[in-house]
Amino acid sequence: MCINSNNTALDNVTHVTSPNNVWNSPKSASAMHNGGLAYEYFRNTHNRNSLNGQGGTIISVINVTEDDGTQMDNAFWNGQLMAYGNGNQLCDRPLAAGLDVAGHEMTHGVIENNGAGGLEYMGQSGALNESFADIFGCMIDRDDWLVGEDIINNAVIPSGALRSMSNPHNGASSPSTFYWQPENMSEYQNLSSNQDNGGVHINSGIPNKAFYLYATAVTKIKPSAFITAP
Repeated sequence: MCINSNNTALDNVTHVTSPNNVWNSPKSASAMHNGGLAYEYFRNTHNRNSLNGQGGTIISVINVTEDDGTQMDNAFWNGQLMAYGNGNQLCDRPLAAGLDVAGHEMTHGVIENNGAGGLEYMGQSGALNESFADIFGCMIDRDDWLVGEDIINNAVIPSGALRSMSNPHNGASSPSTFYWQPENMSEYQNLSSNQDNGGVHINSGIPNKAFYLYATAVTKIKPSAFITAP
């Protein structure tokens, strides 16, 4: 199901419909297409039928803004739905256009519907939660080991991706650069709880790199054969 937030922070939503199966909204088409590919991956590869494993409805919402109405450089899972902003400065395309973005957010939904796998969204357990979302995002979008390469503004991040699983430093020289991530525990960032929930989006680079090393050693096919989806 696709919902239009009509450039609000989920305050004025309408159901995207068509009486003749003609769809004139590229954003809704992208959200449904990429969400469908993510659904099919979990269904066909891991025998998981939707987020809850029981064929539950998957809701994608387009044209979501920040609370103050500004365009949003983000996509998120809020416990019930996947929300996509249209980009602002960090992203120069609607985030619904990214297959790995859809795979990432849908994986958060799968994790939450599985009791979050016991992963509190804080510190190291939260970084594992984010890493699993990146891992499945890259298993769904198999073109590369990058996250967000289809929607990122290259003028803001010269590497051309929001995150890189093969090189978590992502072209940055130090942790002070917002798109840098550590690639091993010697670079782990010990952050307070009010800094990205203890660094969940930052320290996820460590397990991301570990999975990349493993998966490139055995190819992307083998992990899909025996990884049990959360």
